[in-house]
Amino acid sequence: MRKIQKSLLVATALSFVGFSADAADLTIWGLQAFNKKADALIEKMATDFGKEKGIDVDYIVVPANVLTERLASAFEGHAAPDVYMQLGQKSQYYAKQGLTQPLDDVLEKLRSMDGGIYESLVPQSMYDGHVHSVPIEVDVVPMYARTDLLKTAGLEIPKTWGELRTAAQAIVKANPQYTGLGLPLSNANDAETDLRMLIWSFGGSMFSKDGSEVTWNTPDTVKAYQYIADMFEEGTIPRSALTWDDAGNNTAYQTGRAAFIMNPPSVYSWMKDNNQELLDNTALINIPSGPGANGRSATMLGSFSWLVSGETEKTDMAKDWLSYFYAPDHYKEIIQATNGRWVPIFPKLTTTMPLFTDNPAFASFDALAKSGLVDGYQGPPSPLASQVYSSKVITKSVQRMLVDGDSAADAVAWAQTQIEEMSAQ
Repeated sequence: MRKIQKSLLVATALSFVGFSADAADLTIWGLQAFNKKADALIEKMATDFGKEKGIDVDYIVVPANVLTERLASAFEGHAAPDVYMQLGQKSQYYAKQGLTQPLDDVLEKLRSMDGGIYESLVPQSMYDGHVHSVPIEVDVVPMYARTDLLKTAGLEIPKTWGELRTAAQAIVKANPQYTGLGLPLSNANDAETDLRMLIWSFGGSMFSKDGSEVTWNTPDTVKAYQYIADMFEEGTIPRSALTWDDAGNNTAYQTGRAAFIMNPPSVYSWMKDNNQELLDNTALINIPSGPGANGRSATMLGSFSWLVSGETEKTDMAKDWLSYFYAPDHYKEIIQATNGRWVPIFPKLTTTMPLFTDNPAFASFDALAKSGLVDGYQGPPSPLASQVYSSKVITKSVQRMLVDGDSAADAVAWAQTQIEEMSAQ
């Protein structure tokens, strides 16, 4: 097994106390779904699977903001879980490090199920000609907009980032305690995702179409960085966003303190269960378009994925768990429990489950699942793109601009250099 990149080994042994993989016949680490019903349901499924097989199964939910570090520590200590969730855009990095086992047969079973899967998810799973992860769901990311605050300001729903800034300024001026744009700027995973979508919308890209050239340092990317800096300086993006975890933007919106956020449908499902008034004053809209000839509306396509440890000796048992998880009745129950947060990997379910067919707010999900941009844009997913995401280069570069005083151009150039150095390794 190759040594894990040093930047991921920031956790100490204390960070995974209680997360040993040796206490059960099969240990599974799940990525927090931001939906307690779904987390509890998967845990119950794992317990039921263990009873059926006559084995002891340990299912542990790990918060997203510490999962990468805990996995790094666990692999270093040879105490990794047998099966683990991770963001799909990181799976090629784990495969390159020898921390996964091929899952070609599992993917083929999913493809053979009624209607197949969204093939747009497959490239992120591939490494060296083999499948090294299987998607659990499809992350589609709309923007949430407070229609009541816009109406009070006499404004329409923004279609461009320029219009959104104007709206954020008007809303914060009338409500100084509010967040205009809830854009995470911390080391949370959401920051890396949201920043990419904003920068892609301005015409930026990380790689050339064939993935051979780093293309981050362009005038379009600099304009996007400057846009963030300007909103941060004027207070329409709050300073507190520098400290948010992955639930920070969710919380800001759910407590009625944010006018706009970008987020998967977890916020929608929370409002449906907890705050109908806020839901009634919310529109799920496309990501705004950026300026200039290269401006576009860009949303990122991602997923939670299952990976099987490269160190486990329980491969067959791990694959049995995956078969149990994806059994139609089990899988549909999980999707239903997430209340729209997880879009199913099977397109047929988005056109047959009432959860999606009866909800106009979800009408665009099928199209987004087919056409969203993947990490590494404009190039294909790659181990390098996965490494850049895991190392949070883009977030760090934006922090250099906002905290350390780098200009937008210098911050972009720094990120370009970091990515080129990773490419040369």
